[in-house]
Amino acid sequence: LFGTSSLSAFQQPLGLGQHFMPFQGTANGTLSENQSGGKIKTTDGAYKPSSGPDGANLFIYHLPQEFSDSDLTQTFQPFGSIVSAKVFIDKQTNLSKCFGFVSYTTNESAHSAIQAMNGFQIGNKRLKVQLKKPKDSSKPY
Repeated sequence: LFGTSSLSAFQQPLGLGQHFMPFQGTANGTLSENQSGGKIKTTDGAYKPSSGPDGANLFIYHLPQEFSDSDLTQTFQPFGSIVSAKVFIDKQTNLSKCFGFVSYTTNESAHSAIQAMNGFQIGNKRLKVQLKKPKDSSKPY
């Protein structure tokens, strides 16, 4: 009907005057180990993504299926120093659950990312970016 586009999902036109900003890298063009999805070993021997201070941890919904930890880091790097970035993967299917977490070193970075990226369109998906709620915030008492 409209013909085929030679643009990739990441090059499709975006709405609301927003533009996809690919990661530009650090001064030497590399990511530190901590920025590429650092993890902390828990007391039971499992690993969990490391997190920043309260108010600096984001929950990102509606990620594209093919998005990796590194894509998430690259997309959110322009807003500040990242402690960790993790896309959640279904252990049975090994496919993305299309959501993830990004943790910054400061609350200001997290708030800048929310302002810029909430509603941001990548391909045919529009991101929902919000502060991660503490686990006990959902408990009524």
